[in-house]
Amino acid sequence: MENAPEKKKSKWRLNLFDVIFIAVVLIAAALVLFYMNRSTGSVGVLPSGTSETVVYTVELQAMIDGTAELIKPGDQLIDKVERRSLGTVVSVELLPATTLQKNLITGERVMVDIPGKTDAIVVVRAQANVTDSQISVDGFSIKVSARVSINGPLYNSTGYIVDIERGE
Repeated sequence: MENAPEKKKSKWRLNLFDVIFIAVVLIAAALVLFYMNRSTGSVGVLPSGTSETVVYTVELQAMIDGTAELIKPGDQLIDKVERRSLGTVVSVELLPATTLQKNLITGERVMVDIPGKTDAIVVVRAQANVTDSQISVDGFSIKVSARVSINGPLYNSTGYIVDIERGE
């Protein structure tokens, strides 16, 4: 029998898959180094700040009559969506719920009471993490015009933050 010619092992050649793999590894390494050398020293969503007492006002709109009367000072408020603490009720002011409607005779927009509904102006006190760019209570960003969905002990409602005061 004749000896079959011995096959030579081919040299390793770079292909497209190898180039993509190497690029992904280099990008991942660069991202890791970038996040490790950040000036804030943390990778979290909220940079650390100082803890302060914040008093903010929430306008809960168009609550069903009788529900707004259940809001009492000392109630603990919880965010309905993410179940985070929003603080403690300091005071409550109840007003008739109003809306803008067009007067069909004159064409002007006028404020009209909404029957069976009440607006509640709720003042809330909470410990907040305050940074240069934001104020957050238990991870919830507190800013004027932010929409808030709250749960209280016997009630729930939605509204907007209308005022913020820092400090006692």
